[in-house]
Amino acid sequence: MARSPLLRNDAFLKFWAGQAISVLGSLVSRLALPFLVIYTLGATPLDVTWLRLAEIVPGMLVGLAAGVWVDRLPRRTVMIAVDAIRALLVGVIPLLIVLDRITIPAVIVLAALGSFVAAPFDSAYEALLPAVVEPDQLVEANAKVSAAYAVAETAAFGLAGFLFELLGGALTLSIDAVSFAVSAVTLWAIRAPGARAVPKAEGAEPGEPFGQALARGARFLAQHPTLSRLTMAATVQSLYFGISGAIYVLYVSRVLGVPPAVQGVLYAVGGLAALGAARLAESLFQRLGTGATLVVSAAAAVVGTALLPLAGGPLWLVVLFILGQQLCGDGGDTVFDIGLAALRQGLTPHDVLGRVGSIWLVFTAAGLLVGTVAGGVLVEAVGYRVTLVGAVGVRVLVLALTWRFSGRAES
Repeated sequence: MARSPLLRNDAFLKFWAGQAISVLGSLVSRLALPFLVIYTLGATPLDVTWLRLAEIVPGMLVGLAAGVWVDRLPRRTVMIAVDAIRALLVGVIPLLIVLDRITIPAVIVLAALGSFVAAPFDSAYEALLPAVVEPDQLVEANAKVSAAYAVAETAAFGLAGFLFELLGGALTLSIDAVSFAVSAVTLWAIRAPGARAVPKAEGAEPGEPFGQALARGARFLAQHPTLSRLTMAATVQSLYFGISGAIYVLYVSRVLGVPPAVQGVLYAVGGLAALGAARLAESLFQRLGTGATLVVSAAAAVVGTALLPLAGGPLWLVVLFILGQQLCGDGGDTVFDIGLAALRQGLTPHDVLGRVGSIWLVFTAAGLLVGTVAGGVLVEAVGYRVTLVGAVGVRVLVLALTWRFSGRAES
C-alpha cells in the first residue's frame, strides 16, 4: 500500500502529534476536574452545574470576536499564545491544591478563563489545518486527527480515574498543563509558510471595521446553501449532545444499574468505535460521496440513540444495548464530524475561515447549552426514558436536515 503524502508532510505531522497530546491532557482534566470538585471539595449538584456553565458560556460569548481576531493575525501565533496561557491557567489549580488554597469558586473562575481563551484557539485551529495540507487532503487529514483523538479518548477515560486515585488531583491536572506546553512547542516548530502568514482578506479594505468584518463572514455563511444547512444540522446535533451529557451517566448508573467499572470499559469501547470509524471515513467518502456518507453516519447515530431508552433486563442484555449505542453512536458521530469539518474548511475562503468557524462554534455552543439545561429540566419532569425518546427525535431532525442538503453537499 502506498504511503499517504500526509505522512511525508512535516508540518501536518507536527500539528497532528501536538494536538493529539493536547487532547489527551484535556480529556484527563475533563474527568479529573469534576472528580476534584465532587470528591475533594464536596461539590453540590448546583456547583457542578456552575462548573459546566463556566466551561461553555464564556467561550460562546467571545466566540464571534475571536473569529475576527483570528482572521487578522497569524493563526499559528494565536494558537501558541493561547496554549501558553492555558498551561498557566491549568497549572494554577495544582498549585492551589498544594498550598491548600483550592476552592470551588476558584476552580469555576479558572474554568471560565480557560473557556474564554479557548475560543480564539478553536477558531484558529479550524483555519490552520487547510494551510498545512492540500484541499483534496482535508478529509484524510481530519480523519487522521479524529483517529488520534479517539485513541486519546480511550486512553484518557481509562487513565483519569486511576491517576486521580493514585496521584491525587494536583499531579493528575498537571498532565493537562504539560500537554498544552507540548502543543505550543509543536506548533512553534511548524514552518509551513501558510501557517505563519497573516490571512489576506479578499474584498476587504485595510482597517475594515470590526462589525463590518464580522458581518462579511456571517453573510458568507448565511448565503452559502450547503454551509448554512450544515450549521443548522451541527447546532441540532449539539442540542442532542447537551441533553445526553446532562443525563447519560445518571441514567446508566441509576436506572440501568451498570457498575462504574463496567461503564469505564463501555466508554472505552466508544473510543475504539470512534477510532475505527475515523480509519474508515476517507474510504466511505470516496465510495459513497460526501452527501450519502453524511446521511448514513447520521442514520447510524439515530439507531445508536434509539437503543438507550430500549435498554433493560439483566445486566448482560443492558451491556449489549449500551455497546450497540457506543458503536453506532460514536462511530456515526465521528464520520459525521469529519465530513462537516472537511466541507467547512474546503468550501470557505481562507480569509474568512476564522469567522465562519467561530460563528459555527457559537451556534453549536448555544445548542449544547440549551440541551444541557433542557436535559436536566426534562428528566425531572418526565423521567429518563421519555427524555431519551425526545433525544432520539432530536437525532432524527439532524438526519432530516442532512438529507435535505445531501444532494448539494459537494456544490
